Amino acid sequence: MSPVTSRKRISREESRAQTRQELLMAARELFARQGFEGASIDQITDAAGYTRGAFYSNFDTRESLMIALIEHCFAEDLAQLSRLGERPEAGFSGEGFQAFSASPDTDQTAHLIKMEFWMCAMRYPRIRAAYVQQQGQLRAAIARQVEAQAQALGLTLPVAAEDAAAVLIALKNGLDTQKLIQPQAFADGLYATMFRQLLRPDPPLTP
Repeated sequence: MSPVTSRKRISREESRAQTRQELLMAARELFARQGFEGASIDQITDAAGYTRGAFYSNFDTRESLMIALIEHCFAEDLAQLSRLGERPEAGFSGEGFQAFSASPDTDQTAHLIKMEFWMCAMRYPRIRAAYVQQQGQLRAAIARQVEAQAQALGLTLPVAAEDAAAVLIALKNGLDTQKLIQPQAFADGLYATMFRQLLRPDPPLTP
């Protein structure tokens, strides 16, 4: 009698979660490579190895899938930021945020999908609403992190923490874009340097 190979049986909920995740990852690659408007549902299901029925069991439309992908990617960023928060002094010195920025979106797919989020947020109201919500959560989390770091080092921020967070996000996105287009455009430590300069209190301006 041949030996029986034991396999872990997964529940229907686990199977559906796995299908959903694989559809999301297939869409991530296709949206990054071809754009949201250039990737059809059939292409997504083919890439993931599923049928259209599997797609519609998880998502109503491609917009729904894009919203789920936005939520997934922002959740990853928030988790990474949470791990950074365990050492506030390292983050404020620039070392922690340099690690956060250099898990870079020098990954081309990660940065391209982020840019696709921006484009879709400008074109599709439903996606814009989801993006604004997720971006707001990330900005608030970075603001809390910045405040905690400043308090740990006894520093007074020169601007509101939320404003500092908005600038840090814009700086990271801009530098990532330049680095992908022209890898030697600037030194790898520039983000950390500018982060420290941005949050360094300056003496008041004299008229």
